[in-house]
Amino acid sequence: MIRTRTRVGALTSALLMLGALAACNKKDDTTVTATTSLGTTTATVAVDTAPLRVSDIQVGKAVGSDNKIGDQTTSFAARDTMYVAVITDGAAKDAKIAAKWMFNGTKLVKEDSQTISPTGGTTATEFHITKKTAWPTGKYTVEVSLNGVSAGTKDLEVK
Repeated sequence: MIRTRTRVGALTSALLMLGALAACNKKDDTTVTATTSLGTTTATVAVDTAPLRVSDIQVGKAVGSDNKIGDQTTSFAARDTMYVAVITDGAAKDAKIAAKWMFNGTKLVKEDSQTISPTGGTTATEFHITKKTAWPTGKYTVEVSLNGVSAGTKDLEVK
């Protein structure tokens, strides 16, 4: 009987310490329950469910298998495909990432969006524009938005 109480006490202490330690990096609370022959112990521990945010916008002429831009550039030739990699951190269900490409600040070139549901960590989402004929030389801008809110822009140039 004493051994069982000691085990229950140790389990309770461990759960409470885990909850206290996890609360230091608190993102979202989840309840954990441990049941023994002597009763039930409940503790609250933190789970990393940081909200989704755009951490980087990369532009270049190609993407790798990880959907990231290996060789970033903002300068393009008239026949290049322009890529953007939107790097996000965190978790979300059915988040909408959009890319809006403009020429000389006034002419819409293309709008595109994707719905993603990352479960945490870093995710890269790729967008690109291509043209069968040459791109007009000049200044281009790509604006990235997350769930309808602007997350940043990148200025590009076709020379």
